[in-house]
Amino acid sequence: MHATVDYFKRFYEKGRPLVVYEKSVVQNDECTFFLVKEGADRKIVILSRGSMLRPVKDFEVAEYGKFRVGDDAYVFAVCPFSHANVSVLRRVFHFLCPQTSGLKVAVGMGDRIGLATPGHIRAAKAGVFPVFAQQSVRELSRTARTFDDVLDDVTWAVFQEGYRDGFGADADHLKSIDDVERAVSAGYTMFTVDPSEYVDNNVERYSLEELEEKFTALPWCDLECDVEGFKKLYEGKKVTIGNEVFVLTRQSLFRMAVKYSAAISFAAKVFWRVKTILGNEDFDFEVSVDETDVPTSPEEHVFIALELRRLGVKVTSLALRFVGKFEKAIDYIGDLKEFEESIKKHVSIARSLGPYKISIHSGSDKFSIFPILGKYASDLIHLKTAGTSYLEALRIVARHEPALFREIVLFALQRYEEDRKAYYVTTDLSRIPDPNKILDSELEPTYLDENNGRQLLHITYGSVLTTKKSGGEWVYRERIHRCLIEHEEEFYETVAKHLRCHIEAVWS
Repeated sequence: MHATVDYFKRFYEKGRPLVVYEKSVVQNDECTFFLVKEGADRKIVILSRGSMLRPVKDFEVAEYGKFRVGDDAYVFAVCPFSHANVSVLRRVFHFLCPQTSGLKVAVGMGDRIGLATPGHIRAAKAGVFPVFAQQSVRELSRTARTFDDVLDDVTWAVFQEGYRDGFGADADHLKSIDDVERAVSAGYTMFTVDPSEYVDNNVERYSLEELEEKFTALPWCDLECDVEGFKKLYEGKKVTIGNEVFVLTRQSLFRMAVKYSAAISFAAKVFWRVKTILGNEDFDFEVSVDETDVPTSPEEHVFIALELRRLGVKVTSLALRFVGKFEKAIDYIGDLKEFEESIKKHVSIARSLGPYKISIHSGSDKFSIFPILGKYASDLIHLKTAGTSYLEALRIVARHEPALFREIVLFALQRYEEDRKAYYVTTDLSRIPDPNKILDSELEPTYLDENNGRQLLHITYGSVLTTKKSGGEWVYRERIHRCLIEHEEEFYETVAKHLRCHIEAVWS
């Protein structure tokens, strides 16, 4: 440990246990900054020899102090964890600020509880850009957090772990301009627009006459074109990708335009809003059409890519709806050969019409397809995970607080029917046993190593983390946090081991 930090610890502790995060120790402007934990509370300490603490003026300070070691005098400030203080830290240390990934392969490691990022940092692999701050608007709503909260927790973890290699911040599944502006204001560097509400999933049921009517009624002003100009541009157009030639017939053009053009228009609107706010600053931009009823065909992918390019939207990545099922918390369900043939075509299109990355949403635990992704797109993948880190957190609860874990399972069973409405899952509740009949030692494998238990706990996270008593205190959230903080090293290593398996399976 740095000598002056050790002096502070011996002076400040005075019988109360104090943990110094040694990796966090960093020098700036003749001062030493580091992170400490006192009980469950984490604080920033700024320490300097002499009597001056020049960087302190912008921080919220809870306590000042001074001490002597021989002839040397020291002065320190103890600062609480707060949004204001984390914001100042980002100004002082640039390595705490999120960056863009560009076309670097990337892995998103979302954290629904705000404590898992040290494990993500330890799982990070050289050559794969980590996106530590990744949260969708739906997840924010379900966890009662904000974009600021997510980025602040990540900043804190990056500081704690002494991480210096850069990370991204992805505002995921944005559905409104207001959400976009909040994410920009919070300092995010990646914006994933979800225009699924504008996708018309009924196109296969329309007659040609109905398609023509809906085609004529598209938002042509927003699409910066008119009906005749659009038909002239695309009808009969041939696009060669590798050995395959796509011909946009009148009917296929109408069908694809009716299905996707309003969504593409919204995506363009979001892109240009971000561009207007940030000016010349770089940002990553992803368009997600993965939450549609049927898989995105290669021809539809070509159309989407051409339209985004025509509208000046520079995408870093594109999330498609792939063949098979990408259910939450479990492995891929589907024909692996069919998936392999499909991903080959989509990657070829992304290389030819971009390049941009193929983004894999709901990528947690899809171990059977990871080798396929690595084989065909190891240089062009953005893999997104989130809920799996929450499940790894619950492993720690099952091991050390079995009574709390049983409460969570029973509550999740009560909430399942309501919470599942936002997800497509095939959970069979009849195969989930009563936790009161399960031995402590069997809780983890029974509920966290079996698909039905995993899905139950995954999709009910919001209810578990936000349910309050009549007095306003959290029912489960603070108890989960306390357990994780008490066993933080085990928690970090458990998360790191699991996420490392994901990363190495794709980028071995």
